[in-house]
Amino acid sequence: MSTLAVGHRFDDTKLAHLDAAAVAAYAQASGDRNPIHLDAAAARAAGLPGPIVHGMLVMGRLEGAIRNWLPGARLKGLSTRFVKPLAVGDGIVIGGRLARIRPLEGGGTELVLRLTIANGAGTMICIGEAVLESVPLTG
Repeated sequence: MSTLAVGHRFDDTKLAHLDAAAVAAYAQASGDRNPIHLDAAAARAAGLPGPIVHGMLVMGRLEGAIRNWLPGARLKGLSTRFVKPLAVGDGIVIGGRLARIRPLEGGGTELVLRLTIANGAGTMICIGEAVLESVPLTG
């Protein structure tokens, strides 16, 4: 982690499409069976072009990307703001940039990442921030 500097951009994480089966499984597990996620007619009646992926299902994909970028760090906080819905069947691309590094008392470092999620066409759907704590590396 000592080679990282503020402004560092992590390699984008491209994830497979979140299809209707994944959305239905999430709806079952979470108890969120809102028809805008599961039924095309209900989604259109709500003014959407079709069913959309649950925001928490999308948000849950952030942790894997962060762990790939910073495998030894501990996630302390995660916040997001959705700017557009993600259509069922679309893929996502997660981007991250190191926004702040702060030494912690007793060792370790707090890292703040700015996060983006775009759909498969590159349209931004979500922005966020993750706060992580890295531990000092020992030889």
